[in-house]
Amino acid sequence: MSARVVCLGPQILDVLVRPVVEIPAGQGGALLEEARVTAAGTAAGTAVDLAKLGGRVTSVGAIGDDAAGRMVRLLLADHGVDTDHLVVKKGLQTSLTVLPIRPNGERPSLHARGATDALVPGDVDVALVREADFLHLGGPDVLGEFATTAVPELLREARAASTVTTLDMLRSHVAPDVADTLGEVWPLVDYFLPNDDQLRSLTGIDDLVQAAQRVRELGVGTVVVTTGADGSIVVSESGVEVVPALVVPVVDTTGCGDAYVAGFVTGLGLGWTPSQAARLGTVAAGLVAGGLGSDAGIVDLESTLRCWRDRADEVGMMPPGAERLPSGRG
Repeated sequence: MSARVVCLGPQILDVLVRPVVEIPAGQGGALLEEARVTAAGTAAGTAVDLAKLGGRVTSVGAIGDDAAGRMVRLLLADHGVDTDHLVVKKGLQTSLTVLPIRPNGERPSLHARGATDALVPGDVDVALVREADFLHLGGPDVLGEFATTAVPELLREARAASTVTTLDMLRSHVAPDVADTLGEVWPLVDYFLPNDDQLRSLTGIDDLVQAAQRVRELGVGTVVVTTGADGSIVVSESGVEVVPALVVPVVDTTGCGDAYVAGFVTGLGLGWTPSQAARLGTVAAGLVAGGLGSDAGIVDLESTLRCWRDRADEVGMMPPGAERLPSGRG
């Protein structure tokens, strides 16, 4: 049976164009090879990838009463994500990001914050959290007062119901005071999945293993830090494991972190170890890097596992059940 996952946090409409070498001066123009709109953010983007990988997913967060909000809802629903618990904030715009993607895959961003931090206590149905197998909290660093007034109680409800809790950040650099602001949150988090820049800025520690251990001292169970082309590092009570990345031709790195989280949670939902789950996250992130937008690359769980099997020498182990996978590359 597929895992039931609630993704709580930013619901963002991404507008992506590529390749962008420079912004034309004045009223000038430029032709593009590709343009897309996607449901993105550390909740919505993760929700889409989880649904592609077979999860039963509900995305929860604030959107505006505008066309962008309706588009986010439509894009989520197109992938089978339950959107009934999105909260529409009248008079606000939906969070939106314009991403001009450079030829090398880098992604400067132009962002309108919109309704993301407009959630208030009572906006989230506690029954959803109690009934879920996983609660993924995406981007508490951008949820404003909701992160301190409502999130701790939601996580306590999750813990009481044996719902596994995961958390990641949205901002590329997390203010050090967030460590204190989320003081009630950390002990209620089973898995924290930042990227290397986020972990360093949050802790002020350059060494990633030491930084991860610092967060574990705050109460987090396991820290899984992604390190771009260098892969990821799993730091838990069992020790430290470095997981290599796939070498892929990079089109766009948007959403790679969200894909990693989706793969990791999917692996845990299948009953795998964190080490195995990290490899599924690695493969999912690699697939997303090869296309435009946070929902590119991943088709379904079977093809993702085939990709892992066919490139097992790169990630250091075969996927569980590899002998049962159909032939053909993912």
